[in-house]
Amino acid sequence: MVCASLAWGVWWLALALSHWLPGWLPSLGLLGFLSSLPAMVGLVLAIVTIRARDVWIALASIPICANGAILALPWLFERELSLLFGVGS
Repeated sequence: MVCASLAWGVWWLALALSHWLPGWLPSLGLLGFLSSLPAMVGLVLAIVTIRARDVWIALASIPICANGAILALPWLFERELSLLFGVGS
């Protein structure tokens, strides 16, 4: 979950900077890449922690879903993110 928090922090920091410094807007590709790095690490670690028991699957499902959502964010919400950050798609 630390990796997922770091990845979400990339998006929140970019959102805050776009509000406070409107002239400085990162590209969505750069944001997607920077947030994907910790999300991929977190996803791999979450999958590796699964053991043979059902409890491990239940415990690992939370970071798997959190990191998977971050990885899917740029593709699922490309149009909305472009509007939010004020860049053309």
